[in-house]
Amino acid sequence: MFGKKKSEEDAIDAAVVHVLLSGMRPEHRQGVLSQLNDNDRRQVLNAELEGRKDQWERKNGTEWGQS
Repeated sequence: MFGKKKSEEDAIDAAVVHVLLSGMRPEHRQGVLSQLNDNDRRQVLNAELEGRKDQWERKNGTEWGQS
């Protein structure tokens, strides 16, 4: 996902993953992630990060990491 232009579908997928994982209790989140293989876990965590970045940029009107 890094270094390429996201499609609208990719952005929606990332937002959904972010909302689902961020709304879970830590023990449930860990349980879900532990059921995935390394590649799938990496993809899910990257999607969650992309969702966090998108949410930050919409909420703050700035690029991720800027204030």
